[in-house]
Amino acid sequence: MSRRTWLLAGLVVLGGCLLRTSDSPRFFRPGSAAIDATAEDEAAPPAPGAIAIRLRGVRSEPFLRERIVWRVSEVEYGLYEQRRWIDLPAHYVERALRTRLRETPGLRLTEDPRGPTLRVDVLAFDDVLAPTHAANVALAVTLGDREHGRLLERTFNARVGIGDGDPASMAKAMGQALDDAVAQVADAVRLSVQAHRASAVDRARAEARESPCR
Repeated sequence: MSRRTWLLAGLVVLGGCLLRTSDSPRFFRPGSAAIDATAEDEAAPPAPGAIAIRLRGVRSEPFLRERIVWRVSEVEYGLYEQRRWIDLPAHYVERALRTRLRETPGLRLTEDPRGPTLRVDVLAFDDVLAPTHAANVALAVTLGDREHGRLLERTFNARVGIGDGDPASMAKAMGQALDDAVAQVADAVRLSVQAHRASAVDRARAEARESPCR
């Protein structure tokens, strides 16, 4: 083979290396029953006497975006190059939480600013690699209104084990952890507002007994 032929062959190989692209992104969504709820389920009317709750837009830590987060400890995080969520974790949490709040007896959603306001921040939506492989969802929650102040302030955490290294298994486990986390939030909100309402009724009755008869 001539020198020119070798040179051409080398240029072809070099060109192939330079033009080679990285693997294409792979997109996933959490396997969440709350996210997958049908529109008919979401449209079910609330029971009479349900307490109105206003859910503000869910926020998240700045690094919780489309690229999926992995974590090996409480201080070491990273982002997968190819693994992406189809939507933002904050949007998944908001959709799942709205569904769960609608399904919770004694609660209904409203846009009325006079009702108790629920604010949620996503602290974790992580593929935890160590010490055990698990999907982890953590939500910081505050509930309050203008008249009575803070009714609830807690962080809720849910973790579901991942049996293998398949990204699809991670997405399914993340959906289960999400469902668990929003269920905890909805139950805590229900207990908080019901306790607040019961306390208000007791105060009103006590004031009525103490007031002089006319």
